[in-house]
Amino acid sequence: MDKPFQKKAVVTIAASHTLNDVFASFFAPLLPLLSQKLGFSLASAGLLSTVEKIPQLLNPLIGIIADKWVVKWFLIISPLITSIAMSFLGNVSSVGEIAFVLLVSGFSSALYHTTAPVLMRQVSGSKVGTGMSAFMFGGELARTLGPLVIMGAVSIWGIEGTWRLIPFGITGAIILYFQLHRLPDIRPEKKVKSENNSLIISLKELKPLFFIIAPMLLFRAFSKTALTTFLPTYLVQEGYTAVHAGITLSFLEAVAAGATLLSGTISDKIGRKKILVTIMALSPILMLAFTVTDGAIRLLTIAGMGALFFSSTPVFMAMVHDMNSQSPSLANGLFMTINFALTSFVAITVGHWGDLFGLKMTYQITALLTAGSIPFALMIKNEKGKQ
Repeated sequence: MDKPFQKKAVVTIAASHTLNDVFASFFAPLLPLLSQKLGFSLASAGLLSTVEKIPQLLNPLIGIIADKWVVKWFLIISPLITSIAMSFLGNVSSVGEIAFVLLVSGFSSALYHTTAPVLMRQVSGSKVGTGMSAFMFGGELARTLGPLVIMGAVSIWGIEGTWRLIPFGITGAIILYFQLHRLPDIRPEKKVKSENNSLIISLKELKPLFFIIAPMLLFRAFSKTALTTFLPTYLVQEGYTAVHAGITLSFLEAVAAGATLLSGTISDKIGRKKILVTIMALSPILMLAFTVTDGAIRLLTIAGMGALFFSSTPVFMAMVHDMNSQSPSLANGLFMTINFALTSFVAITVGHWGDLFGLKMTYQITALLTAGSIPFALMIKNEKGKQ
């Protein structure tokens, strides 16, 4: 008998994602003000961004530890820590203090993103894709709201007054507590096997799936990173104003939020393979079209790319949790770590290509590379959990 889809719990977990990531997204919009205040270079800013992501390398270890705990408590503790830490960004007096704040926030966010999808899977019943779509929608919504929240706070209280956002984070955590504490203390399910439930067994279970997913993440990362990281720069080079470029990026994120909400649900109905093959086949076409169009047609290609490049993540996450691994937090941690490592490598590579060839040719190169994910998408089996 299929487990029920717990709609209220799904919405609560998605809201916890929004709460955590709204505060986690404060650094980028505050960066110009912080660099002006403390006088550090863009190179230092890039290093600080890397510091924030370093804890993500610990995701597999966090997953191993989390598999021994009741995961719902991490969904309360992590947003609380993130909100308190990031609210102090405006009060720092040195680059070292910024690094410390980002490191604390990075660790709490890593703890959150490794464990939250596990609980989401448990409350999603047979609609794992729908649950993962709701989860990713919460994150995309946060990346739209975060800059508005922090810049609104600065406009009201000044950069030194960002700490006044802490009560909002605490209030959010309290609400989450009263919503999540009602859920049963579900721990990850353990399969009964003749062997001990060891890390080696879990890794063997996951190896075939990640053999398919990892190359797809790599090839997809080229176009996605080029789009999200360098889109404003590309548009400015094309003659658009910085304001127009920023609005265009916001438009991209808004479309992405809607796409993540739908893609997992669609994959529950038509299968993971069909939707991923479609995404991977259309992505390079739209990327190439973007570089040779203008006006309304270009806006349509941007909308299409926002829908495609972001909608694959909920499907990948659903595939990971379809495996019903003995160590679901470990499985999710491995996915997050692989995705982070590949994205970091690709970001450096795409930036280097942009310097050598220009962003237009770089976009075209990344479009062709994205097509490399198609053969791996075709390798996915149609049965859930048997990739």
